[in-house]
Amino acid sequence: MKGLYVAVVCDILDEMGYRNQAMHQRLRPLLPDIRNCGFIGRAKTLKWKEVNSVDEGNPYGLEIEAMDSLMEGDVVVHSTDHNGTNAPWGELMSTIAKRKGVAGCVCDSQIRDCIKIIDMGFPVYYAGIRPLDSKGRGLVIDYDVPVQCGGVLVNPGDLIFADFDGIVVIPKMLENEVIGKAKEKVLAENLSRKELLNGKTLSEVFDKYKAL
Repeated sequence: MKGLYVAVVCDILDEMGYRNQAMHQRLRPLLPDIRNCGFIGRAKTLKWKEVNSVDEGNPYGLEIEAMDSLMEGDVVVHSTDHNGTNAPWGELMSTIAKRKGVAGCVCDSQIRDCIKIIDMGFPVYYAGIRPLDSKGRGLVIDYDVPVQCGGVLVNPGDLIFADFDGIVVIPKMLENEVIGKAKEKVLAENLSRKELLNGKTLSEVFDKYKAL
């Protein structure tokens, strides 16, 4: 994926007929370095449901089990919390994820312990910030299953690519073709940029390279 960026991958997916692979714009990076706030890795999906009471025998559902099963290169993808009832991602989750070599996290809900997460340099994309624990508010009912996150259906093992422009989901079955075509488009864009800087018009450059 070296040299690629989210926008060009989105363009290729569009061309291939997959026009709903970019997550909602509400999901933004927590890390302040705009050039190093993203990641690429395999989707490790967590499916949440909203609850209104604490199950004292099992207050976090399958959340702890799911976190303990994380592998190097995973991207934790939380299912969308439409009501924004809690903050299921914080410092301790980031700590174990970073220790395991997890690439990043996409939390379409609230997060907390933000300063500590920034200090440890773990990349998280989030919809909001709120100090509320998930205990008694949200429960992981399954993991490694298809989930909706940011308006996109994410399957376990899909390639998740995030940079400052946002997050794109590359279906596993398409990734080799998408990456190959994206590299070709980047080359065409680089040649286009060079000719534009040398005085060519946009129409001349587009007619030659078909890249915009």
